[in-house]
Amino acid sequence: MGFFDFLKPKKKKQEEEEIDMNTFLLQALKKYLETLGHTTEFSTKYAAIEVDSEFEIATAIMPGDFHPLMLPALIITIHPTYFPNGIVTNLTGIGDSPPEKVSSLIDDYITNIFNTFKESFKETHDEALDFSTLRDGKEILWHPNMSENAFQGTWEETKRDTSLFDLIKNNLKNAPLDHKFNALKLYIGRQPTGEISIECSLNSEQWEEGFLVLEAYAKSWKDIGEFKGQKQFIMLRSCDKFD
Repeated sequence: MGFFDFLKPKKKKQEEEEIDMNTFLLQALKKYLETLGHTTEFSTKYAAIEVDSEFEIATAIMPGDFHPLMLPALIITIHPTYFPNGIVTNLTGIGDSPPEKVSSLIDDYITNIFNTFKESFKETHDEALDFSTLRDGKEILWHPNMSENAFQGTWEETKRDTSLFDLIKNNLKNAPLDHKFNALKLYIGRQPTGEISIECSLNSEQWEEGFLVLEAYAKSWKDIGEFKGQKQFIMLRSCDKFD
């Protein structure tokens, strides 16, 4: 089964219930984007919204038994030229009711993924964040655009003053930035048991050098016995004059 087949309607009763919830999510997301001034249309191909005639946002509710307060979902941001296979993001809405769960999920997506993705296609950028790499002996200037660092759980002994981008910025000079636009997803979660989970994916592939930097940072966290999480989404666009 292809990846996008997962987004198409299914026949089993449980899956029909999930599709109903996914439809509710898509409708709420469409309405919210329109309040932000975007034009939207439902896709005729699969469970997705076409936004500003530029890209698509597809969604799918994750199957399985989860805590009743949780709504785990995939949200895939698709650009026909630069990300035809989509930027796949796992998010979880939290709430006592379906509207609360969906609202939580949409807020997370808009704040941490959508706004950063959309802004990266604009001409404006923060020069203080720019950095250069060498490709085939030629210098390339990169314009990063990123979300704020999002923190989860208990942060008392450990200060919330470290940016994940700042941690890995120097390492990005060695990263495989092979495209005009590159998507970098950073996430660290530490369970109360001390188990650490890390996502450091560059264009949907694990970036090992960045992974090791995040792992070392996570091992420095205090607040032992408490859940902690931190994440940041970063888009990296090469300067047009280097095309």
